[in-house]
Amino acid sequence: MYEFYKKHPQAKNPEVAEALHWDPYHVKKYKFRLKSRGLIAVTPDGVETAPPFSDEDMKEPSAKLAAYQHLYEVCIERLETKDMSDSQFISLVQEIRMILAKL
Repeated sequence: MYEFYKKHPQAKNPEVAEALHWDPYHVKKYKFRLKSRGLIAVTPDGVETAPPFSDEDMKEPSAKLAAYQHLYEVCIERLETKDMSDSQFISLVQEIRMILAKL
């Protein structure tokens, strides 16, 4: 959809749905997601696409990104070693997610 908007910035939702063979509901849903993530901006003139992120944009990870990376590493380690029971693991992940939500 992002790529479609790059080529057709003035396309309306019904046109996007027809071109992509999507249900109109999904066009609206994913358009909202692209907009909320800052990848597109909806203007009176159409849809403006933001340039993709470059590797340079990610040189200094945010505290939240670092926490997610740590969570990923913990999950992978747990899958490899099975050091925790399933219930302990689920509790840990839930606790980390609550902390991340407050960041």
